[in-house]
Amino acid sequence: HCKMDILERGTHLVRQKGYHNVGINEILQVCGVPKGSFYNFFKSKEDFVEQSIHAYHAKGIELLETYLGEVQYPPLERLKRFYRKTIDQFDQEGYTTGCLLTNLSIEIGGTNARLAQVANEAFLHNVSLITACVQEGQEAGTITTQFSAHQIAEYLQAGLSGAMSRMKVQHSRDFLDRWHEMTFSLLQTTAPV
Repeated sequence: HCKMDILERGTHLVRQKGYHNVGINEILQVCGVPKGSFYNFFKSKEDFVEQSIHAYHAKGIELLETYLGEVQYPPLERLKRFYRKTIDQFDQEGYTTGCLLTNLSIEIGGTNARLAQVANEAFLHNVSLITACVQEGQEAGTITTQFSAHQIAEYLQAGLSGAMSRMKVQHSRDFLDRWHEMTFSLLQTTAPV
């Protein structure tokens, strides 16, 4: 078993159950690796989760850059497509996991300064990429300039996080779809461009 395999399976477990509800033994069992192999790659559970955040974030950035890089679509459409894809992924996972960064921020953001910092840095990296796309849409006159591009990007990410909490409770994508529709309706300029 390679490190990335342990990270992928273990991260899925943490996304489903949370930081405090998953022990190293459960990660070992799910991954089918002996304890020694785990400690070859990770110093502790905290180190495992920190590396999980980095690996999860790298995949997320890849997806974000792919969708925001589709310049054949206008900026607002690129954002819509990215968030629709994200919602579809949660749907495919059966509404049980949500976003690792969001889950950890809520669960341990106030109690584990190190992991909170790592999760926040990843969140801010996402926001910076989204900000650039929002700004492009503002300059094109298709996205509202009532708020700064950065404020809108943070609003998008925070809104998705809130909608995800409803998704997990309801075991349904309904709230996510409503969030998507309302958000992009509110962001779109109504004046002719």
